Amino acid sequence: DPHILHSFRLLISLALLLLLSGGVLGQQASSPSPYSLCSTYVPEIGGIITAAASSTGIAVAENKGRVRLLGNGTLETVWSAELGGDIVSNLLISGDSLYVVTNTSSEEPSSRLRVINIETGLIRNSLEVILDRSFLLKRAGDAILIVPSSSAPAVLRTTQLTYSGNFTAWTPGDVFLFTDGERALFASADGRLKVASILTGEPISEISGSSGKIEGAVLSTAGRVIQGKNGGEIRAEAINSNGRDWSFKTGGTVVFLKSLNGKILSASNDNFLYLLSEESGKVVWRGRLPGRPLTGALLKDGSIAVAVLGEERLLLFDSTNGKPRNTIELEANEEVQPGGIIETEEGGIAALTSRGLRLYAASGGCTR
Repeated sequence: DPHILHSFRLLISLALLLLLSGGVLGQQASSPSPYSLCSTYVPEIGGIITAAASSTGIAVAENKGRVRLLGNGTLETVWSAELGGDIVSNLLISGDSLYVVTNTSSEEPSSRLRVINIETGLIRNSLEVILDRSFLLKRAGDAILIVPSSSAPAVLRTTQLTYSGNFTAWTPGDVFLFTDGERALFASADGRLKVASILTGEPISEISGSSGKIEGAVLSTAGRVIQGKNGGEIRAEAINSNGRDWSFKTGGTVVFLKSLNGKILSASNDNFLYLLSEESGKVVWRGRLPGRPLTGALLKDGSIAVAVLGEERLLLFDSTNGKPRNTIELEANEEVQPGGIIETEEGGIAALTSRGLRLYAASGGCTR
């Protein structure tokens, strides 16, 4: 019967449609959960200068010399400390201590390193360091490397709180790149790369380097220094091995550079993410961004979080293939600050934006 045949064909078509729909729905169900906003912290006066996460909470440095610890999950104030003067460094958390440098605004200006108990907010120690306009603090084993913007670095031994300002490897114009164990790497004004001992401050070795301002650098697993330049060059030079040096040219300033499982991850102002072979510099994959990257971070789950100019959201990419993985929505006209993507100990993402600090978690992951 033609009518029975037509009905049978219709049933087969519906069954196929349901199977296909189930497959699509199944794929959608396995996709990453979208991130939701858990909490927001906005300072009463001024803005947030910098932030750092620990298992105890998220520490923020505010204008007017105030440091505050915000609870994980809630961003409610656990404690706040008035340090006086202006905060002129990043926040460094090591063990149960928080380190920060302040500049006093008295008639006799000075720079002081403050050591704060991360649990209570009480100041444990205050040491005078050389006066400078800004500082970078980096952990190096059981020591803290204190890097002024225009003066020789100093080393603080955290076990005895002893302080040494004798860093003979440094010369005027040197730019600090990173620490590796008990070594520090600097780039000189003429492009040379210098490796120095943090224990003694003495030079260990030197590499000829290349011209161009270095925007970022990492040490690869094979002992190469990978540098990202303002002209778009990514350059690898061996320190401890006879490995092959290489150079890769992007189309814009390199703004983000990380070492990832024997490969090099970077973002450039040519609106691309790159994953390069550490051995050869060859492209493993390249992913297009919707605009110029402002800042980025590599997360523990293998995602790459990137803030893009003009995008009111954070973009998350899969580091294995460069494909989009997730998004985190921001408010209108809100921008993430440089270095403002912070992964919390609980796996959430804190974003330091032009409006304050926002804490996000995958659906159902907010804690109170």
